[in-house]
Amino acid sequence: MQRNKQILITSHCVINQNTVIHGEARSAGVMKSAVDWASEQGYGIFQLPCPGFTYLGLDRQPMTEEELDTPAFHDHNFRILQPVIEQLKVYQNHGYEIIGGVGISGSSSCDPGKGIFMIDFLRLAKEQGVHIDFFWQIPNTEEGVFDPRDKKSVFGPTGIRPQVLPEALPVKVCRKRRH
Repeated sequence: MQRNKQILITSHCVINQNTVIHGEARSAGVMKSAVDWASEQGYGIFQLPCPGFTYLGLDRQPMTEEELDTPAFHDHNFRILQPVIEQLKVYQNHGYEIIGGVGISGSSSCDPGKGIFMIDFLRLAKEQGVHIDFFWQIPNTEEGVFDPRDKKSVFGPTGIRPQVLPEALPVKVCRKRRH
């Protein structure tokens, strides 16, 4: 079978809800609606690491964007994102298309518009020449049902919101974002 060479990047918990903080899971295991849609499109799925799990563990408490916007969390994101960026560059260099990503609406880490981890990811991707032009999102509802035709599931082009990508931060050490 011929591969279509199209990859969808997802927040970790789209495929593994077991890493979500207690009381915030939107499904029992996988976000089936998003995974089924990606499968129907023939997309490969590239799962990002879970920054909350790798930074604070499973028993972590909810945190706001302001609480996560620290040099230590940005440094952590950079460390776990370096291998991700390298892998995505290999895919691109071999003719694969990154068709976009799926984030988690309302997440202080993985919301494509305001999540600290996602902001760091998109900035690093841009700096390293990894092209990710569009994002969908799991809606911030109890069920978290993904439907790419529903505006609650569409974040849109990443270029629309230039404030998402902080200005000229050092590549090796992520420091506090400029506003």
